[in-house]
Amino acid sequence: MQRPTFFMIGAPKCGTTALYSWLNAHPQICMSQPKEPQFFAEDIFGHQRNITNLEDYLRCFENKTAIKQVGEASTCYLASRSAPEQIKTFSPNAKIVVMLRNPIEVMYSLHSERVFSHMETISDFASAVDSTAERTWSAGRFRGQPVIRPSYREMVRFSDQIRRYMDLFGPSYIHVILFEDMLSSPVEAYKGTLDFLGLEFDQRGSFELVNDNRRARSLTLHRFARHPGKIIRHLGHFVLPRAVRAYISTVVNGFNTVRGPRPALEAELKRRLTREFEPDIQSLSVLLGRDLSSWCKD
Repeated sequence: MQRPTFFMIGAPKCGTTALYSWLNAHPQICMSQPKEPQFFAEDIFGHQRNITNLEDYLRCFENKTAIKQVGEASTCYLASRSAPEQIKTFSPNAKIVVMLRNPIEVMYSLHSERVFSHMETISDFASAVDSTAERTWSAGRFRGQPVIRPSYREMVRFSDQIRRYMDLFGPSYIHVILFEDMLSSPVEAYKGTLDFLGLEFDQRGSFELVNDNRRARSLTLHRFARHPGKIIRHLGHFVLPRAVRAYISTVVNGFNTVRGPRPALEAELKRRLTREFEPDIQSLSVLLGRDLSSWCKD
């Protein structure tokens, strides 16, 4: 079976879904299905990974032939301490693609996604980012279980995280993309990634950004949409056919989901978090040889 030749390792909420979709359409690239197997992140995701055994992991790459590069895009690998060595052992010559963004923006965006995905029960970001309370899945296949995820701060200690990969793979095997560059010049970001992978530009003409921010009008309705059959069964003591359950979920989600920008982060909270992360941002700036001082401004 095919093994990955490159890994998009994160960070989360930095445009990885868009780049994954662009690369997935390239005729010489096989991208994993699903996008995020999470196989090498056992230390931080435990049994709540999407893929937990090697046989299933290798099946993620069976969907194409006549390809030159095989990749996957698990955004949890950057924060994982064990993933770099496991990936190096599994695919010694693998190339690593890293997508980064202002860490405060990443935490704020990640909080919104965790609320929408039923793993964050504290809806206020300021309270959630400082809370050490155990979270419990409110819906989904792990409903009722403790959430196994790093804290918001642990997800964005970028300088230490990237240094682990650079020390192991070498700088020439690491390609870093900044989110703001992807927004301003998506064609150049895409071409730069193809150059890094040794592939020709495929004349792609569309560069839409995907995976925009989502929020639920009602979290109660949002949980209902995940398990309409169970809730209705408790009320009426009958079982709905799968097709009916799927239709109900689609209708409820369509009405209940709002897409669009998050409200601006409260100014004082942003200043406090920026001061906290400024030393790490400065270290990252030196590591990448890139001026990131704009991340430290209001």
